[in-house]
Order: sequence, then structure tokens, then C-alpha cells
Amino acid sequence: MFLGTGVTRAGAPSPADPATTDGLVITSGSPTSALATIGTGYFGFYDAKTYTLVNTADLSTRPCCSLILASASIKKNDKQGPYHGGYLESNKSKMMNPKYVSQVYRVDQCTPQQAVVHVGATNFTCQGAVCVDPACCKQFYCGETYYIRIDVKGSPALRFANHQLYQTLQADGGCCAGPTPTLVDPTLIFLQWANALVTNPYMSQMISPIVYDYTGEAWFATAALAVAAGKAGTQIFANYAASAQALAWVDTAPGCAGMVLTGAYVETKFGDCSFQITDFFEKEPVKILASEVDLNGDPCTFEGLCVVTECPGLQGMGFGEQVLRDLILSESYLQNFFATDIRIREITQGDDILAAVNRNALYTRYFILHNVPRFNNPTGVFDNDQYLLEIITTGQNAALDTFLTTWLDECSDCNPFDDAGFVCDPCVITPIP
Repeated sequence: MFLGTGVTRAGAPSPADPATTDGLVITSGSPTSALATIGTGYFGFYDAKTYTLVNTADLSTRPCCSLILASASIKKNDKQGPYHGGYLESNKSKMMNPKYVSQVYRVDQCTPQQAVVHVGATNFTCQGAVCVDPACCKQFYCGETYYIRIDVKGSPALRFANHQLYQTLQADGGCCAGPTPTLVDPTLIFLQWANALVTNPYMSQMISPIVYDYTGEAWFATAALAVAAGKAGTQIFANYAASAQALAWVDTAPGCAGMVLTGAYVETKFGDCSFQITDFFEKEPVKILASEVDLNGDPCTFEGLCVVTECPGLQGMGFGEQVLRDLILSESYLQNFFATDIRIREITQGDDILAAVNRNALYTRYFILHNVPRFNNPTGVFDNDQYLLEIITTGQNAALDTFLTTWLDECSDCNPFDDAGFVCDPCVITPIP
């Protein structure tokens, strides 16, 4: 593994700050002596015969040149104690002949997204007084009780409760003033459902609701959520009953209301000081299902309320947590083991491995699959060794893309660089009006 988290430095270079071109570090001398002095995150491609740095501009005069990939050491001190030295030795690959490169490709990072589900009339299901589905504009009456079942599925729910979570929420239309049922403010029904969610000790850890009143205005569980959405801190569930909207509601022009359910699971994890490689980290977003039901929990006995999934949830790619664990494994092959005891870890520079990766960041990975043929095999059978090199960078590196493309294109017999990357297809979430 080769970390490229610091391959570019801004500003004018100085003797203590090596210059960079095309995003790859420029140094003189061999990769061992040059990279040992500049710290984590720097890498370069070097001529396999002369050990001189090869930049993109050099490739036109060196078609099909064989290269080695080298990166600076993760550790910052050359010695651990008075005797054990050589820890600033750079990491180097085998010689890569482009004719024996089978595949070069990039896996882009992908930002995870929460599940977003709309129930009733919201900013997504209705535009003004016009709803895509008539069932989204449901009217509610006094003297009636309404139920909605919310299911939360996925790894977070299973790890939290050892089973999938569900809750049937109840909302009452209140008492009727006369013998004939009359319409009630639909916002009050959704507020009862939303309050039941946020006061439930289990569901409140998984779902964050927003209620849209009959005028299309959004209401939030807490002042902090309201302010984060660009609204006044007073626009919370508890204040709706005394609001101008609630006082102005009349059953002759009732309007429609709704709510948005957003996955809100936040993983609990330890910091770097107490980090252990066996610690679990969550990748899967929760999946939210909703359906209006009757008293017995049956959703099929009447025409229910519309439920529309705007975003099913998107699992991310390139988590720093995974990069750190892969780096620890890679370093262990170099006999740079990561100690579980935090004091031994400090002595053996394990903290430098931790510091090399931001566990909360997303990373892009480049892969180079190449072969080293064995022309003189004692068995008389042609054979080759196969190596998969991995370069990890903080986001797509345009200079590295250009270098790999040029290196392979200059050699007519080589496989091209696949720069399509991993297709990340995020949802476009409708903003709160």
C-alpha cells in the first residue's frame, strides 16, 4: 500500500520543502535517500535502472519505460530504541514493465447518504396544493384514531436491538363537538406521530422526523435542528399549537400535511488513543419503511396514506476506517506491527500509523496489477509472479490520472488506464423551502 495523502504542496518550494510537479514529489537521488527525509504521504515513480524520478513530461522520451513505485515511510523516526533502526526506509515496489501490466484502475470515494421517506403532503410529494398522488392529501376527522407503522431495518438496528425495529404510532383526532364528525387540522395528526418517534428511546436513535403543516411550513423536533435547516429556533413541534397557522386553520379549507423521515443513526466509536483494529465500524445506512395501518396492524383494509421513498440510503465508499485497517495490515507485512497496548504502540511508533489516516475522511484508491515473469524457471514451465499495488489518495488526483494514462498510452502494447472509477449515484434531496 502506498499512501498519497500529501503528494501536493502549495506555494513556492524551499530546500526544506521539496518541489512538486504533476502532484508527484520531485527529489534527487534514489527513492530511499530522497523519500526518507520528507515525511508521510509522498510518493513517486522512478526509473527502474537509474532510480531517477520520472515525471509525466519525461514519458514521451521514454516510451515503455519500466518503473518502480516508491513512497515515504509511515514512521517518523529511523530508530526505535538505541539499536533497532532503518524505519525511514521507503516502501518500494517490484519493477513494473508496462507491457506486463494487466490492469490499472481507480475506485473513487462515495459519500454515504441517509434514507429519506416522505409520508403525506411534503415538499417532495406535493407542490403547493397539487399532490402527485391524491392519497398524499389525506383528510383526518375528529372521533377517529389513526395508526402508522414505522420499520427500521439494516445493520445498525440489528446491532442495536438484536432484531429489526418497528413501532406502531397512534394519533387521535380528538372529541367531536356534535354528532357529525368534522375535519381536524391534519398537522396535529402528524405531530402526534412525530412526537411518538422522538420520545421513543429506540426509534429516536434511528429516525429524525420533520413535519410539514397544512401551509407547507416545516417544523422540527428541536431548536438546534430548526436553526441547522435555516429556520427560527422557535419553529419546533411544541410551539405549533400556539402558532398563527394553527389558529388560522378552518375546516372549510383544510389543506394537507405530512412528514419526512430521515435516517439519523450516529455510530458510537472510540478515539485514536484507544483505537483497536478489532473495533467495529458501520457502513450500512438504515432502511425506513412506513405504512398506515388499522388497529390490528393491517395495512390493506382501507385506502392508506401515501408513502414515497425519495432516497433509499446510499452506502459510502473509501472510508478512512477501512483505509487505516488496510494500512495496518500492509505495515505488518513489513514487520511494522501495530501494538494493541497503547504504551507499546507509542514506543514502536504505532501512533504514526494512526496519524497517517483520517478515520472520518473518504479516500480514493488506485490499483496497478502487474506481473514479473520468471524466464529461467528450473521446472521448465513459464511462470510469473503477480502483484497488486494500491495507491490511496485524498480524492481523485488529476496529476496521477494523467501520469498513468500517459505511461500506458506511450506503450502501444499496454492495457489502458481505466479512469472511469466507481460509479457513485447519490440522491438529489429536495431542499426544505
